[in-house]
Amino acid sequence: MDQEKRAIIVKEIEHWQRSKLLPDHYCDFLLNLYRDPQAAGTAVQQERRRAIVESHPMHWLLLIGSIGLFLYVALHFSSFPPPLQIGIFVFAVVAAHGVSAYFRNRKPLLSYALFGLGAGVLLFGGALLLASGAEAGDWGAAAFYVACCSLIWVAFGVALRVPWIHLCGWFGLALSYTVAVHRIVSPAHWLALELCWVPLAALFGWIGWLLGRRAKQAGAVFWIMACLLWFFPEGYAFALTEQPLVVTQSLMIGKTIALGAAAFALRKTWTEWVV
Repeated sequence: MDQEKRAIIVKEIEHWQRSKLLPDHYCDFLLNLYRDPQAAGTAVQQERRRAIVESHPMHWLLLIGSIGLFLYVALHFSSFPPPLQIGIFVFAVVAAHGVSAYFRNRKPLLSYALFGLGAGVLLFGGALLLASGAEAGDWGAAAFYVACCSLIWVAFGVALRVPWIHLCGWFGLALSYTVAVHRIVSPAHWLALELCWVPLAALFGWIGWLLGRRAKQAGAVFWIMACLLWFFPEGYAFALTEQPLVVTQSLMIGKTIALGAAAFALRKTWTEWVV
């Protein structure tokens, strides 16, 4: 049998085995029957090896050139004129997010990696550009920029239906809100601490409950954020206030018990659309 036809058949049998369309022992028998005894690895691995071995030299030149261009831009970025810096920054962010959206259903792992690259460039590259033009101690500009990045992640996660991107966006907004609270209010007493975050946790929980039956993934994201915001006052008190550690730990343990009890009591409701 022709090697190419054999590889196609083997690839299809491996797909049956991964999808549990046939029992494993049937698939093993068919693989032993059609697989080339001189070939090593699965059909997918063989196809990848063949693609690398038979690749055109121009592909290698483009790959090496792209890596060299990236390293050159990274090493000399600070010496470029400001308009060129902004242009490179915008192009990199748009290209990474656009290609990530294009490969969303075709190659999810590559899509997530490109989004992570674009998000990193958006956050850290923008922070460097902002730091070069902002005054020292201008926390408002930094918090506003992180909030804008987070809004982009929320929109991206909702549009592509990727819950973890959606969650990262809301968490970034929560961090920006925390910075604003610290700089403007700077709560030091427990009542003020709880009032700054617990109502937000209740709001997120209520929105999650409303979205639960219509958009399960979005509802789960809001519920997770509600649980995180529930513990934000204690985290803030531990990191940025002089509240006694024993009191902070006691409140966190009490909140954990209360959250666990509520989750157990309402398990028949939230498991229908979260799990």
